[in-house]
Amino acid sequence: MKTKKSIVDKRREEVLNYISSENTVTSKELIEKFKVSEITIRRDLDFLQSLGKIQRFHGGARINKCQDSANLLLENKKEKIAKKCADFINNDDDIFINSSSTALKVLKFIKNKRVNIITNNAKASSIKIDPLVNVILTGGRVSYPKNAMTGTFALNNLKSVASNLSIIGISGITEEGELTTSVLDEVEINQYMLNESTEKNILVCDSSKFSQSANFKIGTIQNIDIIITDNEISRSKVESLEKLGIKVILV
Repeated sequence: MKTKKSIVDKRREEVLNYISSENTVTSKELIEKFKVSEITIRRDLDFLQSLGKIQRFHGGARINKCQDSANLLLENKKEKIAKKCADFINNDDDIFINSSSTALKVLKFIKNKRVNIITNNAKASSIKIDPLVNVILTGGRVSYPKNAMTGTFALNNLKSVASNLSIIGISGITEEGELTTSVLDEVEINQYMLNESTEKNILVCDSSKFSQSANFKIGTIQNIDIIITDNEISRSKVESLEKLGIKVILV
């Protein structure tokens, strides 16, 4: 019987977490811990190595320290971007937040403001937030690894609420200014959030997103009022965005 993708994804996440905690492990150790076959562990390790998360060696694997360092740098950028974004949130705002990890981090930095957050990111339920912040989850089908809630159920629930502000993260931006995502199921929800907020849309993303793109379009740069990104973005790109009337904030 074919194993469900969600089960495989969850096991691989647990395998990666275990390797991270131990630094170096043997294949035999993983087989015994996760009660799976040698070929299953081999496939899991091949997959994690293809993502740059681990380094394989004969009989086992170790965490990729270089990847860890790069991830830490990226996380620091996301934290700074999210913290700055929180400055644009006002009392009594109703806010759409999509499944972006950077957008989700904004929740941590909203302090002493009574706001409603409507999000399709299931991870929002595990973030420690200010008691004045009210989080509403759209519900829907939850997909790994982003824990994004998608599908008709999520979209219909989203349509039953209103927002004056949307905070959106993306997978990349094309040269033509198209905002893209790598997950087809998230397209409709992202489009709705961009098109239905009544005041402004804030794009939160690190500068690498301006040199890459994904397969599915959710909108264009003209949908955005404010971009918050890190200071590694080129000056020419900032100038071209500002010519379109977009406010660019560098952190």
